[in-house]
Amino acid sequence: MTTIDSLSKLYKLLSPCYLCPLNCKVERLGNVLGRCDASIKAKISSYTLYKGEEPPLAGNRGSGAIFFSHCNLKCVYCQNYNFSQFGNGREVSVNELSSIMLKLEQLGALNINLVTATHYLPQAMAAVNLARGKGLRLPTILNTSGYESKKVLSLLKDFIDIYLVDFRYSSDELGEKYSGIKFYKRFAVSSIKEMLRQKPEVQFDKTGIVRRGVIIRLLVFPNGLEELKKILAIIKWEFGLGVCISLMSQFTPVYRAKDFPEISRKLTREEITDAIKIVREEGFRNGWIQFD
Repeated sequence: MTTIDSLSKLYKLLSPCYLCPLNCKVERLGNVLGRCDASIKAKISSYTLYKGEEPPLAGNRGSGAIFFSHCNLKCVYCQNYNFSQFGNGREVSVNELSSIMLKLEQLGALNINLVTATHYLPQAMAAVNLARGKGLRLPTILNTSGYESKKVLSLLKDFIDIYLVDFRYSSDELGEKYSGIKFYKRFAVSSIKEMLRQKPEVQFDKTGIVRRGVIIRLLVFPNGLEELKKILAIIKWEFGLGVCISLMSQFTPVYRAKDFPEISRKLTREEITDAIKIVREEGFRNGWIQFD
């Protein structure tokens, strides 16, 4: 399948919209808003050389992050709620989006990092294709919550080099409670399987920067050590111990987190220490630990 064929199929999934497991079926080409609140034109909050990603993605120069407005999840603790939930940002054409990618490369970015782009995948992949035609040579990252459609992911093979994917919850119930979505676990597992099918090994360049592969992110929640154990058990069973994981301890109780007492605080130092211990005891050796 050519990139043009893949783009054509992606755009067909845009209206009626089947781009993510929400399957809201709205006519976005008719400018109808999806359940994610996105319209037909891509909208971004900002773009920057972002140094807050995993060390082998950000390096010393930064990841070329493009933060997309809106989201197909409604996470009550989202740190980016100003644009993911409230929709702050500005609309951009495919041509402008491709120019932003080229600008980030000129600024020294190590990669192009598409942050929560699921609801704009046709436009984002068209921009990647256009930018590559104009000389873009950086690897591209899909930075995602893991709530993805396997069918859609299969169309991204020639556009995405690195999947930076969250595994948020061990149960569908928690996905519904904290993110307002159904069947999170099922879709996260099937999504990661497809990502690993496409990129089975993490590949580094000679400076230690990731150029290709899958990294599974684990955000540790307050009072969440048992949940972490359950998620690690799923990962071990479904994907094996060889996968790369990124343990994140920087949970911050913003947005609506205060309405949920069990997650209304930051992690304690003891919880962070215990989380690291759990990962090691479970046998995972590939990956990184991110402290606040």
